[in-house]
Amino acid sequence: MVPPQRQQLSPGRRRPEAASDWRLYLRLLRYIVPYWYIFLFSLCGYIVYSLGSVLLADLMQFLLDALSETVSPKSGIVAGVAYKLFDPGDTPPLEFARVALPLAAIALASTRAIGFFVGTYFMNHVGRNLIHHLRCELFNKMMVAPSSYYDSHSNGVLISKITFNVEQVTGGATKALKIFVREGLLVIGLISYMLYLNWRLSLVFMIVAPFIALVVVAVGRHFRRYSKRIQNSMGDVTQVSSESIGAYREVRIFGGLAQQEARFYSASQFNRVQSLKLAFAEALSTPVIQTLLAAALALLIWFALSPENLAGFSAGALVAFLTAAGQLGKPIRQLSGVQSVIQRALAAAEDIFAQLDRPDEIDEGDLRVDRVHGEIAFENLFFSYPGTDQTVINGISLRILPGQTVALVGRSGSGKTTLVQLLARFYQPDSGRILMDGVPIQDYELANLRSHLALVSQNVSLFHDTVFNNIAYGSMVEATMEAVVAASESAYAHQFIENLPQGFDTLLGDDGGGLSGGQRQRIVIARAILKDAPVLILDEATSALDNESEHRIQRALENIMQNRTTVVIAHRLSTVENADCIVVMDEGKVVMTGNHQELLAQGGLYAQLYNQEFTD
Repeated sequence: MVPPQRQQLSPGRRRPEAASDWRLYLRLLRYIVPYWYIFLFSLCGYIVYSLGSVLLADLMQFLLDALSETVSPKSGIVAGVAYKLFDPGDTPPLEFARVALPLAAIALASTRAIGFFVGTYFMNHVGRNLIHHLRCELFNKMMVAPSSYYDSHSNGVLISKITFNVEQVTGGATKALKIFVREGLLVIGLISYMLYLNWRLSLVFMIVAPFIALVVVAVGRHFRRYSKRIQNSMGDVTQVSSESIGAYREVRIFGGLAQQEARFYSASQFNRVQSLKLAFAEALSTPVIQTLLAAALALLIWFALSPENLAGFSAGALVAFLTAAGQLGKPIRQLSGVQSVIQRALAAAEDIFAQLDRPDEIDEGDLRVDRVHGEIAFENLFFSYPGTDQTVINGISLRILPGQTVALVGRSGSGKTTLVQLLARFYQPDSGRILMDGVPIQDYELANLRSHLALVSQNVSLFHDTVFNNIAYGSMVEATMEAVVAASESAYAHQFIENLPQGFDTLLGDDGGGLSGGQRQRIVIARAILKDAPVLILDEATSALDNESEHRIQRALENIMQNRTTVVIAHRLSTVENADCIVVMDEGKVVMTGNHQELLAQGGLYAQLYNQEFTD
């Protein structure tokens, strides 16, 4: 079964890939600019390596010309350098070559090896720096992406972009660039040497160049298509893995093992099929190009051995020419084979750059205040989640005074949590406005606005870090141990923290693994207490606590709620009876407001919900 999000562009909508490929690759290579000097070291190393490879072919001319009594032994490049460096005197050419040739071979091989090392190491240095920079840039971009971005992507897909997709770019940034520079310089060097020896014969070898280019272009289209599918399927594999591992208890309790195995098999199977298609195209291109090269070499030998061409060649020059031509096969195969690597990298780069080009959260405000008073006003607010037509907040107008505790109650889906998400500017309202101390919240700098808010949610978020760092998190990273201990005591968390193996230095598992639900929630409450924000948002803050712990936390929350504007979202109405004002919401509207007694006296939805809870 193919995962559902596979959609192909119709032929009329297909983008111009060649132009796009160059733009993508040039944009990718811009990340090399800060490391240009390292790239220059690598380039110099590969130039040395290529020259060494060319001169190894010239050694054959040195050897064969030394065996001939009719040809000058100084005609080759290596031979000419050897005779200039060392005066042979009356030594016969063969005796001189007997000493000079091994020394030249050792010198060339050593120089070539050094050039290869310098070129390869520094090119990898550039590539890994590029990948590190790109990965960090993508991660930082995700951290400031709007909430709608997370709504439209699963966690597994997002993680796959940072891990798998960025790593695919390594191929284009390191391996492909390394092969392109190294083998490209070698091809240029060998062809230049062949032109130097006999330019007419060299043109014969060029006949196959257009055919090789056609093969590379044709196969490249398939590489890009399959690479995109592999990339997307890896996101599916990551998503199914993440979901199944994270919910292993539910999978086992509800007998979902076979279902999850089938989902994973489907995602992995699609990845396998596309990978095999890519491997087929890649494997087919290499023998086709090898056959073309063999045909070109055969044609070259046929022309070279004709009497007209032999007349202009010494035996050494002919062998050196054919040796250089034979050496062209490997770098050309390498250059054609790197096409698949480049296309995988470009497919990944296309996706990464699409993420980087997405707009950040809207943050056009510039107002910064040290501490707000906490007056909040919602004025004729309307909101629908991006991509939907359903109105979630429908004309709400509400005012919350500084220091007031307001409870939002109502059925599930009535818009309570959405309202506080709008207050924190995780979304932008469709119309209407929200004011903080009489100032539209869009006028505040986003980070400054959120610095005045503390949130305790029913969805507890803890990090793979120590208990201390989970409480003293973010802007509170400089908090003292005394302040953290005081916050944990206020949250009734200090006792169980002290009983942990390393106390506050205990390293928590993934999302607080190893702690009970109530313990995890109390750590989050301690974090909110430590922040000491003027506006406190409690979204089912005591939902994971037992009755005794809830009673203690309620007392702690009552203490920190003093002199703070507090917005409480609750399903259990018994927890908000003492709120200054209770706002009853239904279908995105405010249908009733008042204190507990007033709302009970009025009857209606609040009394219905309260009596139902009491009956339950």
